[in-house]
Amino acid sequence: MVLAVTLPVVLATAGGTLDLGLWYREDFRLQLAADAGAMGAARLLPGHTAQTSDFQAAALLEINAASAGAYAIGTLATPVDVSQTGWTAVTVTVHATATSWFGGLLNLTTPTLHATARAGVVPPPVTACVLALNGSASPAIQVDNMGSIVATGCGIFSNSAAAQSIYLNSGTLSGSALGAVGGVEQSNSGSNTMNPSPGSSDQSSVADPLAGTPAPSYGPCSYTNASFTAWRATPYQFTQAANVFCGNTTIGGNGSTDTFAPGTYYVVNGNLVFNNATVTQAQGVQFILTGSNPGALSWTNYSNTTTTMTAPTTGPQAGILVWQTCPASGSAPANTFAGGSTLAIDGAIYTPCGALDLSNNAKIVPQSGGAATYVANTIHTTGSAGITAQTTGGSGGGAATTVQLLQ
Repeated sequence: MVLAVTLPVVLATAGGTLDLGLWYREDFRLQLAADAGAMGAARLLPGHTAQTSDFQAAALLEINAASAGAYAIGTLATPVDVSQTGWTAVTVTVHATATSWFGGLLNLTTPTLHATARAGVVPPPVTACVLALNGSASPAIQVDNMGSIVATGCGIFSNSAAAQSIYLNSGTLSGSALGAVGGVEQSNSGSNTMNPSPGSSDQSSVADPLAGTPAPSYGPCSYTNASFTAWRATPYQFTQAANVFCGNTTIGGNGSTDTFAPGTYYVVNGNLVFNNATVTQAQGVQFILTGSNPGALSWTNYSNTTTTMTAPTTGPQAGILVWQTCPASGSAPANTFAGGSTLAIDGAIYTPCGALDLSNNAKIVPQSGGAATYVANTIHTTGSAGITAQTTGGSGGGAATTVQLLQ
């Protein structure tokens, strides 16, 4: 008799406990399914074309895959709820009626379960394609008198901790990111264009991306204090058979034209001067100013012309078009570009111990589909001179936009 009286109570308690445990399990799995649904819907964000029904279908596909059916999440209500935050994030909310084995027998109300998840696109990290390495210069990056530094798909950074680490005065300073260890300031000039705003300073130093490049080695001098400026009917043809220039070296002027065979050209303990030079071929080349006391690159061309130069794509110094190595002590001399010509490059200009200064309408730009990056001790553009930078194809280094669970 006791057993007959107590057995229904025992069974009811056991049944309710089993249902409650099942509901907790389904609630947990429903959250996992919502997470999967949000990730599935967010993958449509980069295309900027999806409709609400597309997001719902993508979410449901992932929810079904994650739940694997059969009592994993209860009875799902469809379509799932989707809300969009521009083209950066999407929120998925799912509702399901919990599964009940004993609730009906015990007259228990079967609960409705809910779960919400939010996922969005995460842009690739910004690559520094204009970088001033000096830790204390004030300023380390300066743009004035209608000069410009523009970085497409990459950032402009200064490692100087000075209060005026980056300074803009009547010019343009624009990139995907603008950062400095110290301060980013601009004058009150109405001609200033700064993007992003000074308040978005990075406040952390950026490592020299080329610091690990192996030091170049070179052979005996092919020329000493040479000047290639005489009038010639045919171009000077620089080759790898004679590619070590010791002392100051001048190229151009007096109507001469020049070609450079692919390879590395060394200037040892001297300046490399392009003076109104007409360079008709310079593909797969690099110019390395080196020695215990490396000189500077000087580019002066007052004709309204464009010269094209491309760095090698293979070898230990691949991707570097101009490299001024650091001297045995102290800083290296400033590298200067002046005049109204344009140098279109695919590669890096790397002067970690020397300044990079542009003036008087000189411009350095990337070739179409190419890269143009600048790593220097300090950088200064003035007098309508300009630097345009980008990683290959302007894609920010080729890193893809990713999708990430946000909440």
